[in-house]
Amino acid sequence: MGRDWTQLKKPQTQSNNSRDIERIRIDGAETRVRFVGPVMPRYVYWVVTNEGKKYPLECLSFDRETEQFNSSRDPIKELPDYIYSEKPQFAYICNVIDRKDGKPKLLDLKTTIYKQLVDYATNPDYGSPADPDNGYDITIKREKTGPQPQNVKYTVMPSRNTIPLTKDEKDMELFSLDTIFKRQTYEEQKEWLLKNTTYFTEEVAGDLNSTEGMEDL
Repeated sequence: MGRDWTQLKKPQTQSNNSRDIERIRIDGAETRVRFVGPVMPRYVYWVVTNEGKKYPLECLSFDRETEQFNSSRDPIKELPDYIYSEKPQFAYICNVIDRKDGKPKLLDLKTTIYKQLVDYATNPDYGSPADPDNGYDITIKREKTGPQPQNVKYTVMPSRNTIPLTKDEKDMELFSLDTIFKRQTYEEQKEWLLKNTTYFTEEVAGDLNSTEGMEDL
């Protein structure tokens, strides 16, 4: 499952692999990667766990295949947004080959990076950066623009030439996005929140456990 790069639109855990999940961090001046396989669109809310860590819960109303939110005429049961601690955000994710060490890793796409990638992917002069034979490397430049952590600018630059995947790269075992990011049901989200967070008061927890009025959440 996932979306081909050329079909994407701009936004209006546990692995089945024996190896540990590796993520690539864009924390240097430049990061060069080769995209492989499809991209998974997600939209997540953030909560704080009992351990004080931020944890994403997926918005169930967001359709991964169409990249659209279900309309109010076709409502999907979902937890109320007031329980979450931070503003929700798009959380697109994909497999890439890290050109530093040649290993497959997961890349969480920031919105500004994602939008630039879609521009190239939907441009016939470039096409999908993940195409096995006609794809190309991507260099992501990171520039600090101010004193705050969020004061960062990302610029995406495609390589001038196509870079076909080698046989070894085509045979690489990628991380299974469907397995790692298996979507929880409404009931699974509710159960996880009650077990792993201290946000809820007894009254809120009682409301969530009650069957009355669930269709309104």
